[in-house]
Amino acid sequence: MSKSDTIVYNYMDTFFCCHVEKDKLCEEMVTEHMLVYICSGEMILQTREKRMTFKKGDAVFMKRNHLAKKTKAPTKSGEPFKGLFLQLRTPFLKSLLAEAKFPVSINSYSTNRDKNYKLLPKHPFITGLFMSLEQYFDSQTYPSKELMTIKLKEAVLALLEADPSLASVLFDFAEPWKMDLSDFMNKNYRCDMSLEEFAHYTGRSLTSFKRDFFNIFQETPGKWLVKQRLHDAYNQIVNRKQKPSEIYQEVGFKNLSHFSKAFKKEFGRSPANMDF
Repeated sequence: MSKSDTIVYNYMDTFFCCHVEKDKLCEEMVTEHMLVYICSGEMILQTREKRMTFKKGDAVFMKRNHLAKKTKAPTKSGEPFKGLFLQLRTPFLKSLLAEAKFPVSINSYSTNRDKNYKLLPKHPFITGLFMSLEQYFDSQTYPSKELMTIKLKEAVLALLEADPSLASVLFDFAEPWKMDLSDFMNKNYRCDMSLEEFAHYTGRSLTSFKRDFFNIFQETPGKWLVKQRLHDAYNQIVNRKQKPSEIYQEVGFKNLSHFSKAFKKEFGRSPANMDF
């Protein structure tokens, strides 16, 4: 165990184990379908509609191509968070569909298509899958690429055993519709994403994203993002009396020093010297 409060093990950018000693807010895009298993602690998912808390023993399916606010936290008794995350990437699912026949219709309508998260029913196949995968991280002996492929197939079959209707989501390879760019950016400018990722999640190529962006905002995406984040920070520091060290990451900056320099350049004073 390192001195860090958060440890993340990553295998083949497909299988992750996250261990958190203290509250850790993580906001990111879910780029591929993901299967999550909570070994201990709890994970809170916050959407615009509701707040969901998943606890030890829960398995959650997360749909690709959406924003996810995840808070990984220990329990009130101090049990740390430990979660296993398995990505089901589109190329793998396409190859699996080409070589296998499933006893369900993947074209039938499913209400799962409209849901970004789904708490899975308790099922021994899913529990058994993650118990076996957990042992690899505990021993730091990782499976071969061939064995990992078998485990990924096992994950898909276990999902379909637990909820056959998920086939209509797993094997839906349609690209997302082009989103309203102004609405998306104003809601998500705090997110730590590259321009390529912003383009992807608004249903555009990078070139069309930059063109559409300038037509709407009359400014380049990079400059606009910095300005939005700085004015957000200004409001929190001046009007809500927040400290710069408390909010710089929240508004989208990775580094306090970079935030302070950008803030001073924009407003003429460092954030630590603002008059309240």
